[in-house]
Amino acid sequence: MRIAIDARLLTGAYTGDRTYWRGLLKAFLNLLNPDEHRLLLFSTKPIPQGTLPESPLWEPVVLPSRSERLWSLFGFPRTAEKLGCHLAHTQYTVSPLFHIPVVTTVHDISFLIEPRWFPLKDRILLRLTVPPSCRRACKVLTVSETSREDIVRWLRLPPEKVVATPNGVPEGFHPIPKETAQAWVRKQYGIEPPHALGVGVLQPRKNWELAIRAVALAREHYGCPIKLVLTGKPGWARKSLERLRRQLEAESWLILTGYVPDEHLVWLYNSAEMVLYPSFYEGFGLPPLEAMACGVPVIGGNGGAIPEVVGSGGILLPPTEAGMWANAIQTLMRNESLAQRLRTNALERARQFSWHQTAQRTWQVYQEVCQAE
Repeated sequence: MRIAIDARLLTGAYTGDRTYWRGLLKAFLNLLNPDEHRLLLFSTKPIPQGTLPESPLWEPVVLPSRSERLWSLFGFPRTAEKLGCHLAHTQYTVSPLFHIPVVTTVHDISFLIEPRWFPLKDRILLRLTVPPSCRRACKVLTVSETSREDIVRWLRLPPEKVVATPNGVPEGFHPIPKETAQAWVRKQYGIEPPHALGVGVLQPRKNWELAIRAVALAREHYGCPIKLVLTGKPGWARKSLERLRRQLEAESWLILTGYVPDEHLVWLYNSAEMVLYPSFYEGFGLPPLEAMACGVPVIGGNGGAIPEVVGSGGILLPPTEAGMWANAIQTLMRNESLAQRLRTNALERARQFSWHQTAQRTWQVYQEVCQAE
């Protein structure tokens, strides 16, 4: 079988969507025989060396284009068919010009659930492209049961058309002795312990304002000498967070690192006392899973699929109650037996998420779609 993959995300910076492709494609290496199957990786520029292991399973196809939208609409479907592909797999968008079956992965539909979390331009574009793409696709994959139920309900799709294939633990996340990690972070970023960590784009949906206010309360009311490190691409909430930092006079304890390389994250996680993830809604939530794979306690919001991911590996709280978060922060800082129990639970929970299982479920969907055609 020849599968066309829209692999453009593999040429960019660290994001959850890129992590999904890397984890899934690497897992296919142990599942598929390259003598029988081939995955054609379509992109507008070469995929950087080292992104994927070398393998005869891959067939890179570089289609340069001045317009990403025209590439998706015309170039990708036309070339995939020309190269004899039996099926295509995209994320979010499906061109109406495909003449072969298409599977698309939609991580969440938060742009429908709460539009105010998105800039107007993004909101309009997502509303115009994602719902019709899901209707065109033969199957829609998503990364949690929560997201599957939301997609079925909001887009009014047949339940059997939407399949949950949860993410696995991204490669490279594992425990490192805290003192070793803290020394590395001190040298690389000049950050002194102790600190809590938040990972994700600086956008309203991630609710970083609550994390900042919770740490401020923990410092003021409970005397916790903890800093907050936020790492992630500067999204459209960056300016409001910087204003809040000035308002709270938090320059000494609130650190915005901006985007950091993939390989730095494991050190940042392991140097932290805890990871805060107060997002209002997630279709999955990779940062809590990455943190748990490092054995770091997580305090997460109880909305969307976060409880589905965190389970017993952390503390789940309403993403609107800064006081409750402050109390949880000071409790973890002062109750070592609780912190140690959560570290153990976190590691056990993370082991339940495997890219091999994701690849098995995804391949089963590919086969069903091709047989139906």
